[in-house]
Order: sequence, then structure tokens, then C-alpha cells
Amino acid sequence: MTDPLEAILASMAAATGNVTAPQTVRSAATPAAAPKSKSNKREREATVSSSSSIWNPLEEMPLDADALRKLEEAAKTHTVTPSMEIMRQQTIRGLCRKIRAVSEDLGIAKLPNSVYEAWQLTSQLTVTKHDPLIPHAGSDYSGLLDELCKAGATKSAATRKCKEITRESERMRRKFDQHDFVAGKKKKVQVTVIEHDMHHLTYGNVTVKVSAAHFAKLREMYARRLEQGVSRSTMTPNDQRQFESALFCLLLRYDSLDGGGFQAALNEECFDVLLKDFDCKMECFASPLNCRYSRFCSAFFDTDFAFGSVGSFFDFSPRSGCFEANPPFIPKVIKRMAEYMTALLNAADGPLTFIVIIPAWRETEGWKGLNASRFNQAHVSIPQKQHGYCEGKQQIRKTRWRIASFDTSVFFWQNAKACSKWPVTAEKLDRLKRAFRSKQVEERDALGLRKSGKRVRSARDTLQG
Repeated sequence: MTDPLEAILASMAAATGNVTAPQTVRSAATPAAAPKSKSNKREREATVSSSSSIWNPLEEMPLDADALRKLEEAAKTHTVTPSMEIMRQQTIRGLCRKIRAVSEDLGIAKLPNSVYEAWQLTSQLTVTKHDPLIPHAGSDYSGLLDELCKAGATKSAATRKCKEITRESERMRRKFDQHDFVAGKKKKVQVTVIEHDMHHLTYGNVTVKVSAAHFAKLREMYARRLEQGVSRSTMTPNDQRQFESALFCLLLRYDSLDGGGFQAALNEECFDVLLKDFDCKMECFASPLNCRYSRFCSAFFDTDFAFGSVGSFFDFSPRSGCFEANPPFIPKVIKRMAEYMTALLNAADGPLTFIVIIPAWRETEGWKGLNASRFNQAHVSIPQKQHGYCEGKQQIRKTRWRIASFDTSVFFWQNAKACSKWPVTAEKLDRLKRAFRSKQVEERDALGLRKSGKRVRSARDTLQG
């Protein structure tokens, strides 16, 4: 007898195009069970994996026991399952089709891939209790409105269409909430290693993928949250199954956003400079996929907590420490971030620093507020052609680097105690600017790729052909 949930998943996969033909090269081996043990720095130093270039497993921002306990309790109130994330992605795809239809009505030929992400991120600023991806009727649609207006629509026409889309979003959210994700046969996430050690995770007919390096990183981060250290051999078979399910949900969540541009990050040299010069070891806006350290703030507590997230930056209240902030490049989010950082610095009782990296959009309220603040101790402007970032989708691409799309501003916000503890000097700023240098050209040349991303035939290839 056909499982009803199986049929639903198959239809969703076909509708989204997120189907991979069955291929089995080899299964990802499940490590043998071993006794649980708490991690410590000495163990981590002895077990740094090949994934260490994409993250630093040796440093972690300390949190007090009470804060960690509250995070654990909050996580128990969130339910995330593979079938739920598949249905959520199907809902989002439907909304994206609605946005495309609306843009055609407005005479817009093309919208950026990040348009849904811009809408979703701004909607979260106004509604405290919300679905992580599906905007509510009462949420802010200014992110979507701005994208439509930038593409050529008039503000009045775009506003009418935004209200129409938001009503449709509310209808689809209610339909999503009514679905019973418990019914039907439970399946396991299947993991196979295909094409250059790319890991494929499959649930039903839906497959997501992640590079071997990122798979190893995420597995270690998951094990660390379980207080099992970072050794891959310490997970029990049940822990391994739960990890694979959590990883599938995580990958599908970020795949649903599709943009990628808002997930770009600093390179490791920049993080190393900030760590050495300012003891900066935590990000205010990251994801498990691009984070440098095992503790970070991110947009999705429900999927990301299992991998070290402490939740949204806007729910995080540090009283001291140094933090890197590379927010989504959306003016309204940047403005809200600056306002929240101001409140945190005013309330801090210890040295507190925020190192903020945003586009040099000097005409926006957010940039002006960051530049004019009494907490701004230094500002560095880096020309577009002189620096780059890590790809937002580096976990599934051959290349990791991208040249910046615009000039970048780096602000150093500090209270008085932080100025004494971590002074901003010309030498430190020079080191940071050098670290920002784009690595895209060297990487492309090393891989034999043209600017288009296609591989260049080498002399050896020609002879063999």
C-alpha cells in the first residue's frame, strides 16, 4: 500500500524540481558508538579536522550555564522534521511563483533571486511569533516593496501588490499549520557520497547536498553541542540518525531561501586578524554553513540550534566581549541592528565591541547612523576591486570565493572599557585591509576555471584527449 506521506513528498519534489535520480556510489559510513565525553581545548587541538580551513574549532565564545540552560529549554519548544521542511519549501515556492506573476503584472522583466529572502528578513523585524520562513499578514513587507520599486514599479502599484501577496502568504501559512506532519510512515534520511565526495542527503524523493568538508564541520559542531567532543567516532547510531535528520532540515531551510548573496561571509584571514587583535570569536549574523566559530547568532533558531546557534542577534544580550557583525545587506535590517547595538552598548557593564561590516551605502539611514554614533571609534572603507568574500553557497560549489560587489565599510563600535582593552590602531587596520584581499582569482587559476566557471583545458588535458 502506498504511504500517503510518500505520495505527498513525491508530488512536492516533482513540483520543486528538487529531485535527484537514484545514484548509489557508497553510503556514508556510520561511525561506531563510543562512550560520551566532554570536549576541552586539548582534545580539540588533537582532533582538528581537514575542515578547519572553513572554521576554527579551537575557539568558542563562553556563555554562562544559565544562558545555555535557557537555550536548551527554548529548543524543546521547536519541532523540525524533514517532511515539515519539505512542505515549507513547497509553500515558499508557491509564494515565489506569486511574486513572479505580480512582477509581470507590474511590467518587471526580472527580479533578483534574493527578493524572497529580502521580504522574509524584513518581515521578521515586526512579528515576534512567526513562521521562520512564511511571512504573516501583519508583518512588514517593505523588503519586497523596495525590490519591486528598484525593478521599476511605482510605489503605489507595488504597495497594492505587496498587500495582495501578504494576504496570500497568510492563507498559505494557515494551510501549512493545519497539516499533520506526524501522520504517515517515518523514514530515515539516507546519506550517500557522490561526485567528488559531495554528500547527498535524501528523504523520500527530495535530495539536498553538501561538500565533504562542510559535512565534517557540521558533524563536529553537532557532536560538540551534545558535549561529545569533536571526534567523529563518539556518536551513537541513534545520535547519527538524529544528526542526519537535523542536517537535512538545515540544508533544505537555507536552500529554500535560494538567494545565497545574503549568506556571504568574511574569509578566514579576516577572522584570524580580528581574533588576534580584538579577541573577536563570535558572529552576530551567521549560519551553521558559513560560521567561523562553533557559537554564533543566526536567523533560524529551530534548525540552527543543534549546530551551535544561540538564536537571533536581536534576542542576544551580551554585556561584554567582541563580536563581528556582517548583517544581511538590507537597509532596514542594518538600521535595526545599529539601534539594537546602541542599546547594548549603553547597558554594557564590561568592555563591549562590535565590528560591523556592511556595504558603503553612504546615503542610507543605517550607514549614517553607524558613522555618526558616539560609539564609532574608527571607520575603514575598502574599494570594491580590492577585496572579496566567501560564497554564500560555498557548501555546494566548487569555488569558495567571490569578488565584492561594492565598496565595503568596516565600523568599530566600542564603549570606553573596550577602547582601553582593544584599542583600534593603524597597524591593526592595515592588517585587516590586507586580509580582505579577494582570493577568487588565485582559486580560479588553481582550479583551471575561466571567469564563467567552466574548466579550462590544460595542455595535459589536450594531450590525453
